[in-house]
Amino acid sequence: MSRDLRGFLADVRRERPSDLVDIEHEVSPRFETAATVVKLEAAHRSPIVMFHRVAGCDMPLVSNVCGSLGRLSLALRCNPNELSRRYEDGCQNPIRPELAADGPVHEIVRRGPAVDLGSFPSLIYHEHDAPSPYVTAAIVAARDPETGRTNLSYHRLMIAGRDLAALYMAHGKHLHGIYLKHEAVGRPMPVAAFIGAHPAWSLGALFTGATDVEEFDVIGGLLREPLGVVRCVTQPTLEVPANAELVLEGVVPPGERISEGPFGEFTGYATGPMSTPVLHVQAITSRRSPVFQDIVSGHLEHLVLPLLGMERHLVKTARAAAPGVERVKTTAPLTVFVAMRKSDDAEPMRVIDALLDSDVYVKHVVVVDAEVDVNDPRQVLNAIGLHVQPDRDVVVRPDRVGTPLDPSCDSADGRTAKMGVDATVALSPKRPIVRNTVPRSILDSIDLTRIVKTEDTSSPRATALNPRA
Repeated sequence: MSRDLRGFLADVRRERPSDLVDIEHEVSPRFETAATVVKLEAAHRSPIVMFHRVAGCDMPLVSNVCGSLGRLSLALRCNPNELSRRYEDGCQNPIRPELAADGPVHEIVRRGPAVDLGSFPSLIYHEHDAPSPYVTAAIVAARDPETGRTNLSYHRLMIAGRDLAALYMAHGKHLHGIYLKHEAVGRPMPVAAFIGAHPAWSLGALFTGATDVEEFDVIGGLLREPLGVVRCVTQPTLEVPANAELVLEGVVPPGERISEGPFGEFTGYATGPMSTPVLHVQAITSRRSPVFQDIVSGHLEHLVLPLLGMERHLVKTARAAAPGVERVKTTAPLTVFVAMRKSDDAEPMRVIDALLDSDVYVKHVVVVDAEVDVNDPRQVLNAIGLHVQPDRDVVVRPDRVGTPLDPSCDSADGRTAKMGVDATVALSPKRPIVRNTVPRSILDSIDLTRIVKTEDTSSPRATALNPRA
């Protein structure tokens, strides 16, 4: 099992060669790298893309590393249909990291005047984005000043100067809470943002759960061995993976803000300009000849990568409200489908309220019976159409904590109304409800291979855009 980004890319080249595309000609960091990924998706492909020559930069750029569940399965060395179970096993069996005296990420150290964020690929993705370039694949490490625990989480960075970057933090999430604790006592928050991650690091950083669980430990559980870490050179209270490609070390001062955005987010829409805290970069450390990693915002990798962590968290939350919950699917931005076997008709609403309060990124919850496949939106829409009386089965919860990334939200702080739909069949309906069925014995007797030729699902065209491939 590989242990860093370079090792994983080598695994893909060896074991899934069609999943990695090399682009040798020079590309512009302004729209062209993003457009390449978008065009591949339109052609029903979602490979890793390695841009060997990016104009104005001497680093190769890799994008869409985690753009399929098949590649995440390769990273964790499991079958795709075992991916959720494998992820849960890693979360349930965390392993503390091991501190090393030094590592490849310290092969090159630039401090003070030598720090230059302009040395990175200056990536601009969408027509209506801010003219400043962005870093989208940075995993930020920060330590809670009260508990001493380290938090890892993904955050976008807008480059605002040679050693300055706007650091967007979602309100209500762990990093923002840590920042508020530092700000309350007038103290800068030390941070380290590492770029160039093995998919297990990414999945661990996207762990959603109690604040007493450290994401470094989850990464160890996913790797099934301790992650090797080193202390930062200017922020020795923080640790980063020893084999990361690049690290930005610095502080976020209290009270300092900068205008950040617009930026095209996972919703497919651009946020407006926001007032955002500022990261002062004091050092950049890296491996020799580092590979710069990128996530094209709002496209397949951005949507696939958070699925395992978020759905695991939502399943646990939903089952705490009703043990009959069987499946949870985040099928669209801010939207969750739940399949359950209810023991009383009040359970779906308990699940709805639990999930609406569980995460800023949950705005709509639809609960259906266990027989409905929540991976099939048509079946869910059928349940809504046939089982819902709006005055009885739809609830609206006003003034809840949401996200300003929601383009329908009028509030700058993300306060929003949320909605739940109980699309389950009543346990004791007021008039008979009988589903159409064909006798099972007759269904079992029909052999489709004698009637029609089955599609060759092994072909690249059949599997290319399927994120589970």
